[in-house]
Amino acid sequence: MDWDEMARPWLEAAPDLETSFSEVFEALFEAAKLKSGETVLDVGCGTGPTLLHAAKSVGDQARVLGIDVASPLVAVAKERAPDNVQLIVGDAGSHPYEKDMFDAVIANFGIMFFDDNDAAFKNLRSAIKPNGRMTATVWATPRENPWFSMPRRIVDQMIADVQRPDPSGPGPMRFGDPTALETILERTGWKSKIETFDLLLRPPGSAERVADLHMKVTVGMMLKDVEVDEHKLDDIRAAIIDACKQYQSEDGIAVPARIHIVEAVAA
Repeated sequence: MDWDEMARPWLEAAPDLETSFSEVFEALFEAAKLKSGETVLDVGCGTGPTLLHAAKSVGDQARVLGIDVASPLVAVAKERAPDNVQLIVGDAGSHPYEKDMFDAVIANFGIMFFDDNDAAFKNLRSAIKPNGRMTATVWATPRENPWFSMPRRIVDQMIADVQRPDPSGPGPMRFGDPTALETILERTGWKSKIETFDLLLRPPGSAERVADLHMKVTVGMMLKDVEVDEHKLDDIRAAIIDACKQYQSEDGIAVPARIHIVEAVAA
């Protein structure tokens, strides 16, 4: 995957995505229970929203390291990061960390993209102190997450034979069924507990604004390398606008979502 190319639409959408995922961030940090003075690794930190939470949780004298494979996202994170945050561009699964370097690892939708799961989780296990902990969010299945299934259904209805990614390969829905993840963690040196949470995604603005967000990111990823004329794209956007209206309330758009929160301790 060309992560720099992938980063371009995410950069445009980043502010709206951060707002959309506010309840996810709350659930992640509620589970992580970061303490003052801890050294923390943020896997797949992106433009830095979770870095800011982590840095505040551990205090000015502690250290947070953020890592992401997409250099444009890391560049934005550097602009907003406080002094106790260090950022590097790299693959979190293979980066040569110092042994026993971290008290805690956090990852907001960041552990589903490793090329080699076993090698990656062994590497993170080596980087964390004995009894250190890892807390991560992963999506449940597409069926349980209309944020993904709704635009996919619309695209499939309007464009024939759009290629689907390998559900067991790197991708956002890889651990929709977390059973495989539990097995991987067990054999790579972790004792894990995975709980499922229902929450709401709250993208800002109108149905039209949410549709534009999907066209940049969700639909954009689905149609990568697919030639689609402008009229068809307009039809897809219009259908997404109509679909988003079912989630409209007086408080704005709220899309039901289901995630798994992984809590693992270095065995």
